[in-house]
Amino acid sequence: MTEVGITPQGGLPPFLSGVRVEESGNKTDLLAQDPPAFDAALAAEVALQRYGISGEIKPLAAEKDANFLITLPSGEEALLKITNAAEERTVTDMQTAALMHLAAADPDLPVQRICASLSGKAAEIATAADGQSHVVRLMTFLGGTVLSNAAPQPGLHRALGDFHARVALGLRGFFHPAGGHFLQWDIKQAGHLRPLLADVQDAALRAQLGRTLDHFDAEVAPQLPHLRAQVVHNDFNPHNILVDGPQAQHPVGLIDFGDMVHTPLACDLAVACSYQLGQGGEPLQDVCEMVAGFARRLPLEPDEIALLPSLIRLRHATTLAIGASRARRYPDNAPYILRNAAASQRGLAALDHVGDAAAIETLHRAAGTE
Repeated sequence: MTEVGITPQGGLPPFLSGVRVEESGNKTDLLAQDPPAFDAALAAEVALQRYGISGEIKPLAAEKDANFLITLPSGEEALLKITNAAEERTVTDMQTAALMHLAAADPDLPVQRICASLSGKAAEIATAADGQSHVVRLMTFLGGTVLSNAAPQPGLHRALGDFHARVALGLRGFFHPAGGHFLQWDIKQAGHLRPLLADVQDAALRAQLGRTLDHFDAEVAPQLPHLRAQVVHNDFNPHNILVDGPQAQHPVGLIDFGDMVHTPLACDLAVACSYQLGQGGEPLQDVCEMVAGFARRLPLEPDEIALLPSLIRLRHATTLAIGASRARRYPDNAPYILRNAAASQRGLAALDHVGDAAAIETLHRAAGTE
């Protein structure tokens, strides 16, 4: 375990690497849980008592956790993350351990750093106003523009591919017991989507998704065990990528490791590519740029490229099936849950327009695996 001294006055606590904190927990639907009962005053008290820091504190929007931006008198910024009590503690621990692993494997990689508590721990337990116990972590705060709010400039997608490969390489030697946990967003688990299709209201779309899952069962699933696999970020999407400004030229950060899982590397790449499908005559243009950037740093294997169109299609099927199921269960939140449904349907249409054979040939050229 890394030895940690007392917090330097006026600055953030030292960063940690190579430390693990393991707790036990139960599987629960996080969407059905209220966020942690912490207001700014209680969060400030936790920050001072557990980390020895104080400053201006501001709550940040979060779906299931309670996040607070703390600006120290020195101008440094930190994120106090209070995790929903329903999240499995081993999964939370994996996310923490992965960030510390990346800090050691690639110190210049722009991801958040875990700060030590006053007792030298990577995570602490704090009690909310309702008496519930929650895991608390202090992390560095990454600045930048969220890619979803930016206009991509020439060269960005190749740079995104390179950045994505760098993250994958940084995680290549990382192992954790929670890596094998079941996550429906993991493409290799697509076979479990079938019961959710009943909640898809459009009959034609429901039939299309059923055919996609038939193809997965017959053609894709048998090949996945033969592909390279590791723990991956699994959610390299424009809402989690930070770029250098509204006219985006370079990625400057990656956040939200909440969907981490051990899965084929090609599944992780398919997730990233699924958000970059365009419309019009060349819908694969940005995808090819991303694949080229990825492969230049981390060469891809022909079998991975051959499955990529099917895996991208399965990511969209996952988004549509899970979205339909959750919208039925939480109708008051349906507009937010279904916010990506139209884009996923456009993605499926774009792949159908190109055709898998042509897409595979194009992707092989981009990756240099003809």
